[in-house]
Amino acid sequence: MIEALRKHRGDGRCYERRPDITAILLDLEGLSQERLVYRAQIRLKTDPQYLPSECLLHLIRKSKRDNSNQLFETLFRILMARVESAATLRSEIYRLPTGKMAITTFGIKVRDHVVDRFLARLIADRNGYDERLDYFEINFAHAIASLRSTAKAKAASEEKRYQPLAANDDEEVSAEVEKAAGAFDPFDTTKIDDGNYRFRLFAAIKKLPEKERHVVALLFKEYPVESNDPDKPSICKILGCVEKTVRNRRDRAFEKLKAALSEEQIDA
Repeated sequence: MIEALRKHRGDGRCYERRPDITAILLDLEGLSQERLVYRAQIRLKTDPQYLPSECLLHLIRKSKRDNSNQLFETLFRILMARVESAATLRSEIYRLPTGKMAITTFGIKVRDHVVDRFLARLIADRNGYDERLDYFEINFAHAIASLRSTAKAKAASEEKRYQPLAANDDEEVSAEVEKAAGAFDPFDTTKIDDGNYRFRLFAAIKKLPEKERHVVALLFKEYPVESNDPDKPSICKILGCVEKTVRNRRDRAFEKLKAALSEEQIDA
């Protein structure tokens, strides 16, 4: 017997699962835990035995009533891996020189917000019943997309609130700024090994506007501003900017870093 969802619509009707999801859940009735786990581990969506996330979530919620902690733990790991994948913005992923994939700070904030919010609902449901999960059993992808949209707006708002306004990327930097930036290297090998200097430098980098901070972070990882090799990553390719924009952000960032480090030396 498949338990009905409890959340009500505005007109008083209860939420109902899609017919295709209900059909799969009926097929799962009576299957052994081993068989359920086998099907849950299938990753290929075109496989006839693949379990949609709506079904995985239903089984996880049902495991509470069945007192099946082992099944819960196994299905929980599988579902959370799907949630984390769906919460990750592909536009915020880039490749490191080592070949490994990395994600921007903004992307991490969005992913973690979605995962945390979903996990909070799951914990609340485990301790009772959380109606907010009912829609996830109807359209899991759309429910996650809604959390992701909220997370993006929240992350963008936080970065605006805590960072100074950035200059227009297309606006030419002054000759003085460009000259100062060209003569200043925050990653000077004669200084970077000094723990005190490195601490002050990274503290100053954290205060930069997001776009300038990303450029500096990539320069620190020794990415070139531009590359003619289509297989070699560059800052322009990673950030999707033209060379002029990247150099403008770099020059403004270097000017701010130079000023911040000079001020700290005076204060010291």
